[in-house]
Amino acid sequence: MTTPLKVRIGAAAWCAFVWFSVPTLHDGRWAAALLLLAALVLMPMAWSLVRDFEDTGWAARLWRFDLQAHFPAALLLGLAFLLPPGPGALLCALPWAAVLGIMAVDGVLRIRRHGFSPLGLLCRDVGLVYASIGGAWLLADRAGWAPLGFAPEIVLLTAVHFHFAGLLLPVVAGLALNRRPASRLAQASTWLVLAGVPLVAAGISVTQAGGPFQIEALAAWVLVLGGWGVAWQHLVLAVQERGVHPLARGLWLVAGLALAVGMLLAGLYASRAWLAPMPWLDIPGMRALHGTLNGLVFSLAAVLGWCRAGRACCSGR
Repeated sequence: MTTPLKVRIGAAAWCAFVWFSVPTLHDGRWAAALLLLAALVLMPMAWSLVRDFEDTGWAARLWRFDLQAHFPAALLLGLAFLLPPGPGALLCALPWAAVLGIMAVDGVLRIRRHGFSPLGLLCRDVGLVYASIGGAWLLADRAGWAPLGFAPEIVLLTAVHFHFAGLLLPVVAGLALNRRPASRLAQASTWLVLAGVPLVAAGISVTQAGGPFQIEALAAWVLVLGGWGVAWQHLVLAVQERGVHPLARGLWLVAGLALAVGMLLAGLYASRAWLAPMPWLDIPGMRALHGTLNGLVFSLAAVLGWCRAGRACCSGR
């Protein structure tokens, strides 16, 4: 099955899930819909962007297996979200978690091969590793477990976080850096993204354990600054890359604007203890605003833009 066909079928399945299961963007089912968007629509396209033609041996075998297993695993994941948390939902989510786990192994093999440079490739491959953490939290959500005592909505949102901020944001940051390797801002934002993803998860865990909320806020702003840097790179590419298809540049423009606003909301939410009360700045509001901007608008526009630009543009060659 070709990638365009996978994307079309996945998009149809995702629209059906949203239509029948998500009453409003503030509802908890919207978080499940965003995760399914990553699995059914974004991942098939991202696969072509993160493929490494230098993969050999086990790395190449694992990559081929993931390409074959991805689509049925994503469809089963949709079924997992139609079932209540428990053994059945866990069983349906296991194949997708396995796909992400295999991606992580391939990411580690790539890092062992090329080391910590170039930075763009490192960011891409670390994103493959981060995604497996999202798979683990996904299993916890579908099983109905509460790691560290987190509320069910936080468990699911953590799984969503590692699909988007953990995988897609590093991949896109790496692509932008490959296109502008001499940019100091691109290099700095890439490092901030790599550090910010695990720092945010650690900061939230510290807060959950009763520790100082300032750690969570500081970690969030590290990722916000990295996200703003990636957003700026896309805006610059949209303006300066005259040799790229206009549609790709337009999508980069949309992606950059959406990411900039979405990350601002993340920073405000992390700093809520210091700000004047804002009733809309709660988890349902963030799910609707931040989740939609980053998970739907930015991610879809960025991945479509890079796919339209072509692999030569992605690799910088």
